Amino acid sequence: MRNRLTQVACMARLGVAVGLVAGCSPFHTHVPPSHVKVPGRFVQQQAGPATAVPATDLTRWWEAWHDPALTRAVDTALAASPDIRMARDRVREARALHAVAKSALYPTVGATGNMLGGGMDWRNPYSLPANDPGTDGHLAGITASWEPDLFGGRHADVKAAKAGVRAEEEYFHGVQMVIAADAASNYLQAQGLQRQIALTDRSIALLVQLRGYGQARFTSGQATAADVTEIDQKLSDLRARRPMQVAGLDLVRRRLAVLSGQVPEGLPDLPPPPAYYLPPAPVGQMPDTVLERRPDIRARRDQVDAALNRLKSAKTDLLPRFGLEFFGGDGRLRFDGIPGMSGTGGLIALTTYLPIFTANRVQARIHAASARLDAAVAGYDQSLLRALAEVEDGYENRLSLDSRDKDLTRAQVQAERVARDMAGLYAGGQRTLGDVLRARMAALDAQGSVLANQDTRTTATIQLARALGGGWELVTPLSR
Repeated sequence: MRNRLTQVACMARLGVAVGLVAGCSPFHTHVPPSHVKVPGRFVQQQAGPATAVPATDLTRWWEAWHDPALTRAVDTALAASPDIRMARDRVREARALHAVAKSALYPTVGATGNMLGGGMDWRNPYSLPANDPGTDGHLAGITASWEPDLFGGRHADVKAAKAGVRAEEEYFHGVQMVIAADAASNYLQAQGLQRQIALTDRSIALLVQLRGYGQARFTSGQATAADVTEIDQKLSDLRARRPMQVAGLDLVRRRLAVLSGQVPEGLPDLPPPPAYYLPPAPVGQMPDTVLERRPDIRARRDQVDAALNRLKSAKTDLLPRFGLEFFGGDGRLRFDGIPGMSGTGGLIALTTYLPIFTANRVQARIHAASARLDAAVAGYDQSLLRALAEVEDGYENRLSLDSRDKDLTRAQVQAERVARDMAGLYAGGQRTLGDVLRARMAALDAQGSVLANQDTRTTATIQLARALGGGWELVTPLSR
């Protein structure tokens, strides 16, 4: 009885010592501060009215085009893209790893058992049989072990794994954003190519008509052979341009098919493009809300959190570790000629481990974890700076292209007016057929410049929406 009381007292003193060590843990780890000061507004964003305007909702920014076919193309890509599936599987993997890390906080219980059989030849039998042809036995029981997380290392591992889950969820949202932007960009680019092909066809038809007119004038002696040859040269140039435009359209269609999880050969023809429309640039966007909305920034923040908790876990490796182990079971052992032995019993143990000499292995792990934390903060700062620059570039690009569109449209109107006037002067004998041709081509080139700038404005608008963090929904990836 006295021995048992002594053992209980020793274990109590050990428990008090462990509690004191845990309460006096010197490890207080903090995140290094960010070196980026977020501005209060975007410089390149157009100044709005004196009163505050509501921020443009960018969750489904492609719906601002009011094109049902565009919306279907984006939604199809979001539902069937292999990239979306891979990102969702990465979230599932991260959640499974979080469950693995969390399991370390709880006891581990298992069943064990074994059976043996055979014979023995005794060297010094004495009262034992000289030969034992039949030996058998069995042992079965329950084992349990538990390592209490006195210093928070395992809890830090769980927090790091949870931050990893959040980072993968943000990666999933980022993939949503990219897929939506790619699908919309390719679909609207296809519409732009359709308009360019239509312009090329109208230009070819116009030149064919002009060549017939020129040939008639040449036959009557009112035009030169050089005039007709110049028309042929322009006509050949346009006819050579058209196959490349068709190939570009087919390339975009195949991209749309792959984004939608379809084979490139099975994509149906696109509907005729509607009249060109471009929604206005988003308004009311503030740097702090944009950075909070962007999945890449959110993922970087989660990675910093994960690195912080991994550093905390690494530091606890300098402290002692304690564990409880238990075994309870039943067994039997029998030798022929000897009465069998059997019994039931249990064993409980308190284990402890304190690193004394590890050749700086633990300290090196701590230094590595600290370096990874610093790198995570630097990556977070880098993402902040890149995001701010992308938004500023996006706004400036869109606004400059809007201004350029006004000038190009004005130039197109002027070129068409010159072409009409030149045709009238040629009919009156005051201009040559070459003058008419050059005026016509100038008008067609001006119209082509307008179409090309429209395509560039569309691309710039999509890039701006993506830079502002639009195109994803705050939903659980595995709920879809």
